[in-house]
Amino acid sequence: MKRRKNMIQKIINSGFRSIRDQKIELSKINIIYGATATGKSSILYSLNILKNFIKNPNQQIDVFFNLGFINLGGFDACVFNHDQKGEIRIGFSVKDGEYEVSFKKGQGKIIQKYDKVEMEGIVSIPYALNQNFQIAFDEEYTINWNGISSNVVPKQPTAQNQQKAKELTEKINSMLLILDSVDIVPHKRGFFKTVYTPSQISINPTTEDEVATIIINDQNLSPKISVDLEKITNRDFRLFIPPGTATVYFKTTDKNLRTPQDLVNDGFGINQLVYMLAKIHRPEIKTIFIEEPEIHLHPTIIRNLVQTMISIAGEEGKQFLIVTHSELFISSFLTAIAKSLIKPNELKIYLAEKKGKETIFKEQMINEKGQVEGGLENLISAELEDLKVFLE
Repeated sequence: MKRRKNMIQKIINSGFRSIRDQKIELSKINIIYGATATGKSSILYSLNILKNFIKNPNQQIDVFFNLGFINLGGFDACVFNHDQKGEIRIGFSVKDGEYEVSFKKGQGKIIQKYDKVEMEGIVSIPYALNQNFQIAFDEEYTINWNGISSNVVPKQPTAQNQQKAKELTEKINSMLLILDSVDIVPHKRGFFKTVYTPSQISINPTTEDEVATIIINDQNLSPKISVDLEKITNRDFRLFIPPGTATVYFKTTDKNLRTPQDLVNDGFGINQLVYMLAKIHRPEIKTIFIEEPEIHLHPTIIRNLVQTMISIAGEEGKQFLIVTHSELFISSFLTAIAKSLIKPNELKIYLAEKKGKETIFKEQMINEKGQVEGGLENLISAELEDLKVFLE
C-alpha cells in the first residue's frame, strides 16, 4: 500500500472534552470504536480546531471551536472537567517533526520540533503574529519563527548556505501545510436540494453547498465519484447543466433500471456516499476523518465501501481515521487482512472507553489472519446479551 512521506503519524490530545491526556499512533487506515458518548469523535475534531488557529490566530479563543458543521461552544465548554484554569493541548507529528498548541484563557503555548531543533513560544490570544522567536540551528543558521511560519537565514551568507537556508525554510513550513490536506466527513452530511450553483468555500468545507461547489468546480471529481459509486451501489453519478443556465442538477442512475433521477430523490445512503466520496477524492486532501460511514447503508454496501476505501488508500496514498459503531465495517477490514489485501500494520484499531470522566483509547493488536487481540470487546458484549436470551 502506497505510503506518503509526511503522513500524520500521531495525534496529541490533552485537556479536550473528556480526553485528559492521550496520544494516538496512526497508520494508513485507523478505526476507533466504542460505546455511545465515549469521546470518539473528539480526536477527529481536535485537528480542525488547530487548523482554525493556524489559519487565523488573531481571533478570540472561542472562535477556534466553531468547526462550521458544529459549534463546540468555546474553551469553557471544551476544557477537561470544565476547569477554566486548565489548558487544551492539540498537536500532531509526522516523520520530520511535531507541532502542537496548548490553549489557555488569553494565551497559547506553541511548540514545533524539526529534526534536532525544538522551537517554543508563548503568545497572547488573539495573536496578531507580531512576535519573532530566534532559534540557532546547526551553528550556521538562525530560524526566525513567529509560531506559525519560519524563515531560516545564514549567519555568514554565501551562495551555498543561502540555498540551504531556503530549502530548510520550505521544509519547516511544510509541516503546517499538512493540515491543508486534512478534511472531515461529519455526521451532518448529504445533499438536500435538486439544484446547485457555485458558492464560496471555507477552510473546512462541510455544508452541502460547499461540497456541491467542490464537485462542480473540478471536472475530474464527478467521474471519480461515479466509478466508485457504481462499484459500491451499481449506480452512476453525473451532473446535468441545462443549456443557457448556471444551475447544476445532481443525478444518479440505477444501472439495472436505466432510469435517472435527482440525487435528492434517491436513498439517503446513496446521497451520503456521494458526499463522502467527494470529500475523499479531493486531490489536495490526503487525510480524511469520517464519522460513522456505515449510517444508512445495507451490509452489502458496507462491505463494498470498505473494499473501495482500501483501493483508494492503496492507489492514491490516502489516510483514513474513522469512528464507527459497526462490527461489520470493522470485520470487513479484518477480512481484507486475512485475504492479504492489506497488511496488519496498515490498519490500527482503537477501543474508546470511559473511565470515570476520562476517555481512554486502547489499541488492539491485529495478526496476519485478521484476528484482533481480545476481540471487538464492546461490540461482542452487546451480542452476547442477546444470545443469552435465546439460550435461557
